[in-house]
Amino acid sequence: MNDHCEYRKCRNECTKETKMAKAQYFNENLNNNISNPRNVWKIISNIQAPPIHSQPAALKVNNQSVQHPLDVANAFNNYFVGCATTLIAKLGNDMQSERPHAGQDSPTVQRPHNPEKFSFRPVPVSAITILLCNQKMKYQSGPDQIPAMLLKISAPAIAKPVATVINESLATGLIPKLWKTARVVPIYKSGDNTLLSNYRPISLLPVMSKILEKCLYTLLRDYYQYQNYLTPDQSGFCPNHSTTTALLKVCNDIQAGMEQGNLTGAIFLDFAKAFDTVDHGILLQKLKNSGIGDSTLTWFQSYVSDRYQFVSISDSTSLPLPVTCGVPQGSILGPLLFTIFINDLPNVCKASTVPMYADDTVIYTSKPNLPHLEAVLQEQFTGIEKWIANNKLFLNTGKTVTMLFGTAPKLHKLQTPHLCVGTKSNGTLTTVTSLKYLGMWLDPNLSFGPTSKNSHLNSTTN
Repeated sequence: MNDHCEYRKCRNECTKETKMAKAQYFNENLNNNISNPRNVWKIISNIQAPPIHSQPAALKVNNQSVQHPLDVANAFNNYFVGCATTLIAKLGNDMQSERPHAGQDSPTVQRPHNPEKFSFRPVPVSAITILLCNQKMKYQSGPDQIPAMLLKISAPAIAKPVATVINESLATGLIPKLWKTARVVPIYKSGDNTLLSNYRPISLLPVMSKILEKCLYTLLRDYYQYQNYLTPDQSGFCPNHSTTTALLKVCNDIQAGMEQGNLTGAIFLDFAKAFDTVDHGILLQKLKNSGIGDSTLTWFQSYVSDRYQFVSISDSTSLPLPVTCGVPQGSILGPLLFTIFINDLPNVCKASTVPMYADDTVIYTSKPNLPHLEAVLQEQFTGIEKWIANNKLFLNTGKTVTMLFGTAPKLHKLQTPHLCVGTKSNGTLTTVTSLKYLGMWLDPNLSFGPTSKNSHLNSTTN
């Protein structure tokens, strides 16, 4: 009995000391990173319990219940792949006549000022060693079943053969097939957990493929920075940029318009599955136009082609399906490739400002009166619709909205404080009086006051 009491006493003391040490550790980490928001949120995430992603026992597919794990896995994979391909098939024919003919450059084609071509350089073993050693100690693996932890601890022994494989890929323009296969994990969002639409896909690629992509990402990013090729209007995936800097730009410009006595009209674009519907042919053409040499372009052609994905549910694996469009999800190069794809969008809007955060895009301009403002926005939006058609992207006009900004007295003088911007389908974009943009609610006066989410739509309809 005495031994048990002593054990409980020691156990409680140990638990207390552990909690105090843990609290001190996180307090010191938070204080040391107080000026780095990214690190602060990482620390907070480590403090919180990790989310539990349970897999559904059954799904509703075509009004029927699907329960067998293999059937559930195939249903998920068909749905995730079909989201983009169905959209392309549905809208492709309607837009076909507006797209340029094969081999014809888009009118917004952009070329680097310096004609120097980009080409790969051999990757040294030392760089591979650093990349392997910097891997996080994760046990989760992609389709190759090789966890990052194993590659990290074996870095000194495998760095040289890994460098050989990577440099052979760059020289031949070929990528191992397994490195282009993704294992997709369905993550529940909210709502009815038996509906496929209430899940989002998380793609897990082989760690080795990410090592390869990290080598190229740095080279490609440095090339575009040297060429000053990337538009300054893009804040997504850019060093020293964030949603905060993007919001500050938009709000400061609108406020400046108010101080000058102007009205500012804005169109908030809503792209449908922008990352997933990127056309590979157009992407490769834009890479070529950006200065990528022919031999290097062959590698990128191999990178985007013959990609597959599968879903695993309860040790049951779906049939692999081809991914024929979009930038690879979960990849290192994907965000940069999408940035290149959308880089020339601001070129069609010479009379307005087009700040972008990845695919979150807003077009706005300031004018003294409403008729002039509407005329300019209509011209700009017509150009945007043409660019979207030429680039085989799809705009959700039902969620693309407008907002009219101005001081309260300026807006009060208007009989109808709405913007009238028409679509090519003879509809009219919805005007709203509040909108959540990059995490912040905006209103016509930029008051940043309490906003009712249930009453943000105004009377103008699509």
